[in-house]
Amino acid sequence: MSDSYEPQDNLSIRQKAFALFMKYGNLKPNDACKLLHLQPEKYGQYMRNLKTQWKHNYVFGLGSRVHGKPESFHRARGWVYVDRLNLSREKAVASGWVESKNRNRGLIWRDRLGRMEWHHRSGRVNLFVRQPPPATKGRVYQLFCNGFSMNGLISDMAILDVVLKSIRLKGASAVWDLGVKVPYFVIDLFKMSNGVVIKGGDLSHPTGIEVEFCLPDFQEKAETQLARNTQIIEDLMKLLRGQEPSLQKPNHLPEFYSR
Repeated sequence: MSDSYEPQDNLSIRQKAFALFMKYGNLKPNDACKLLHLQPEKYGQYMRNLKTQWKHNYVFGLGSRVHGKPESFHRARGWVYVDRLNLSREKAVASGWVESKNRNRGLIWRDRLGRMEWHHRSGRVNLFVRQPPPATKGRVYQLFCNGFSMNGLISDMAILDVVLKSIRLKGASAVWDLGVKVPYFVIDLFKMSNGVVIKGGDLSHPTGIEVEFCLPDFQEKAETQLARNTQIIEDLMKLLRGQEPSLQKPNHLPEFYSR
């Protein structure tokens, strides 16, 4: 911090103090009094009050606290498994799904809400909601219904309701607008461990803070393995009780929850 700061005479003490705090975020009130040529004994408490106001006012970038819901919620993506529904690939292609050119022979669905990738061998469906926001969970549900219910692939409403409840949110981006230009930065320290990336000042949101959150791959794999182990234990318990395991029981009503 330089002692050569010259405040503008046409500004009030409050405006001069806020300009100082914007330039020196860690400036102490007594030091601000010295730079503004004010007596700390007389203006010290007033300067401390101004510093508190500056910290808790969203208009002044540094020291701000962001409250409430984000102004923008977009790039939502999720997944669900439909492998136990025995859906017809030929019927899906005839009803609007497009065969992918990749080796996995997946199916692609596109409409105004976004797109879906259906890996028919594993039964996994990846959902991506198109921009612009808001990418609410209701739009994720509507996107799934457009590709599976509206075209007759899933006609039972009870089954559809259970499938919709099993959709998992993989990740999304939330943006809080601060109203002032934010310097560009990216914090990806917690990307691998928690799936969180914090960005600011990029070209898409120059005055906002963007938080990208995503379910880490290792957590998804752990949940999948836990569900499989739970199913195995349930089948073993049924064998011990003399019952037939669900995996071998013919015409068994499938479980639609994500594995």
